[in-house]
Amino acid sequence: MQKTKRLALLSLLLLASVGSAVVAQASGVFGGLASSGEDVEIKMRTVIVPGITTTPHASTEKATDIVLMDSWIQEFLDGADNYILQVSDVLDVKNVYDGGKTVELETRVGFAKVTIKITNDYGEEIGVQYIEAIVDMVNEEITERYEVTPEVIKPKVKEGITPLSELMNNHSDYYDVIVTVSGKVSLLGETTLLGEVFESLFELDELVTVVYSHEEATVDVSGIENGDTVTVTGKFADPNLIYATKIEKQ
Repeated sequence: MQKTKRLALLSLLLLASVGSAVVAQASGVFGGLASSGEDVEIKMRTVIVPGITTTPHASTEKATDIVLMDSWIQEFLDGADNYILQVSDVLDVKNVYDGGKTVELETRVGFAKVTIKITNDYGEEIGVQYIEAIVDMVNEEITERYEVTPEVIKPKVKEGITPLSELMNNHSDYYDVIVTVSGKVSLLGETTLLGEVFESLFELDELVTVVYSHEEATVDVSGIENGDTVTVTGKFADPNLIYATKIEKQ
């Protein structure tokens, strides 16, 4: 299978003003930020929207070029069927308030984080692996590189309806897997990012974002309204996104 390189731009809905400090309430999606030896989880809804990037301080093309020239990273990519690069700002913890319930983040100016998702096709199964690199854009060098997760083998299609709670509690088990889920539609035609309205998105039970118009498919939602219960089949992506290929109103 021919290897391809695709660039995906990771955008965060709550990071509309990247570059200044960002304050987020703890208890949710992001984890692993430490303060006083304790783990702090930060709740931020996220969505991937092609063409939008959260790295105003760093050229995504430049960061990508630096990473792809690295020999350690090339060892992972040489045998891959496909890989996708996501470029984002590096966020550091500035302050922690309210006993760890509120965390203030700030952008590390001049640095970019490149996350590479590597996938391999094994017929009815796929293998998914993640590596990351921190790039010093001023000195044009990588300061950190590490394997985030080893390759995980999983089925391409999950049969039956997967409860959204199962999907959200076990993200990594379903990344890149075609799933079928059911829930109530909200924010149809109202999803905004940086002041723009993206009509190809809606929320499902306020837990996942469903994209119904993308590279692989455009699904007709003309008969669907906010408040309707629907069944959605599509590919689950990082971190709470489904690229729909089929939507049925119940």
